[in-house]
Amino acid sequence: MQMKRITTVLLSLTMATSLAACSSGQSTAPQETGKAGTDTDKKVTINWFEGSWEDPVPPPDSDAVKAINEKFKVDFKSQYIPWDTYDEKLAVKMASGDLPDVIGMEEVDSNFVKWAKQGAYLPLDEFIKQYDTFKAVPDYVWDPLKVDGKIYGIPTYFTAKGGKKPLIRQDWLDKLGLKMPTTYEELKQVVTAFSKNDPDGNGKDDTVGLGLAKGIYYDPGFGAYYSNTAWYHKNPSGQLIPGNISQANKEKIQFLADVYKAGALNKDWAVTKYNDVFKAFNAGKVGIWYDQPGPGGPGGVDFEVLMKNDPKAVVVPIPPFKTADGNSGYTLGSGFYRMYMISAKLKNDPNKVKRILEIIDYFRKPVPFDQQNPKNEYFDWMNGHEGKGYKMVDGIAQQMKENRSNVAPNAYILNEGWQTGDDILYDYAKMNKTADGKVFNQKLADLLKSSPFYVNPISRIHPLTFMEKKTELNQYITDETTKMVVGQRPISDWDKMVDEWMAKGGKQAIDEVNKELNDMKLQGEWKK
Repeated sequence: MQMKRITTVLLSLTMATSLAACSSGQSTAPQETGKAGTDTDKKVTINWFEGSWEDPVPPPDSDAVKAINEKFKVDFKSQYIPWDTYDEKLAVKMASGDLPDVIGMEEVDSNFVKWAKQGAYLPLDEFIKQYDTFKAVPDYVWDPLKVDGKIYGIPTYFTAKGGKKPLIRQDWLDKLGLKMPTTYEELKQVVTAFSKNDPDGNGKDDTVGLGLAKGIYYDPGFGAYYSNTAWYHKNPSGQLIPGNISQANKEKIQFLADVYKAGALNKDWAVTKYNDVFKAFNAGKVGIWYDQPGPGGPGGVDFEVLMKNDPKAVVVPIPPFKTADGNSGYTLGSGFYRMYMISAKLKNDPNKVKRILEIIDYFRKPVPFDQQNPKNEYFDWMNGHEGKGYKMVDGIAQQMKENRSNVAPNAYILNEGWQTGDDILYDYAKMNKTADGKVFNQKLADLLKSSPFYVNPISRIHPLTFMEKKTELNQYITDETTKMVVGQRPISDWDKMVDEWMAKGGKQAIDEVNKELNDMKLQGEWKK
């Protein structure tokens, strides 16, 4: 659910966000298809079934479809369904046995594994080495797309260093004579002061130190050591365990309980929507919150709104906390969001498979930020041409949402250039509309570039028990730790809560995860 919330925001940002930048020089018009030995003179029909965040949903007959047909010599027959209802429709489609040529999914789940094992998808190992954008994909991204050692999905780029990171009002720290927190004990002092000592100087008791919403959202885990989702810590038997049952999370929950009891959290946080906390931060009333690299705007930290409400605001990222084991850094994301599978019924039609892969490859060409304009033929074509699918505003391409679904080919096939470095993080600073937003994104990019990242081993395997029970197990911990924060259950019950979690299937999940990791000789590792 968290990934869906994050990506919904990302995919509603400006055009510059959806076409990732690249530092190396690229030609303005990438080569046409047909490089892998395909019979490009023969027109083929391609049935494409996928979810979409576009509004309206891309129709099956449009100028964009005509453009795709003309460029690739295909008859592109698409069926797009809003992601909110897609999983249900996909399950019906897969059960029918009448599989489309291309199937899209948001993330690896138990259904992906089940359908791969049932033979629904075509193994792609022999094809992917033929395409440059596929060669750039790191092993830790391919791993979750493998089932029984074979690759069944083509991932779409999502910066692994992205995702929500904690940020803080530096001007409030300075006014109150406080230092950047590096531990939860120091954070407790900061959060309490932000809530009690009038950091905005208006003489009113109207500020909240730490933003928190229903479901303990966002998780205030300042680094991989404290992450709820990272399998970082080990139990007494030497097995890796999920972060939400670790002693590190107990420390975090104790911190939240302390600041709640001190009146330093919104008293109604447990029923507050996370979007309402964004609004409060933008109103200048929250001292610590979270955002990801990006150009900003509605649905996130909006520097234009914030600076109108508090012209003195200075926002900076909070570095990962110091930890007992000395490893201070973030958890690396999966490195992708959404993937494409090809129906196994095409196993005897290699030309059609190659045509599909050439189309996907073509849509993955990165465009440097300074070339995201009408002069770049590739960019202009992808986005439905200036004045139709996008417009230039202060030198930045912005989607024309009312018409984009009809004219932009990348409203149909996701267009994310595969990145191999950190340049996209710095391009977000260029994309931001405000000077303060640019400064914040520059500082965040510097921090993310210099920080170590922990490769979460759980993201590289398919533990079916955990995948099937993850939602239930996580919800149980969320519910019980919420009670602990608000004083309805003592934190001294921590070990009892963990035992209850184990009995609900947690022990089986831990055993299964560790067996699979051992069998594949995988473990958590740090990358710089």
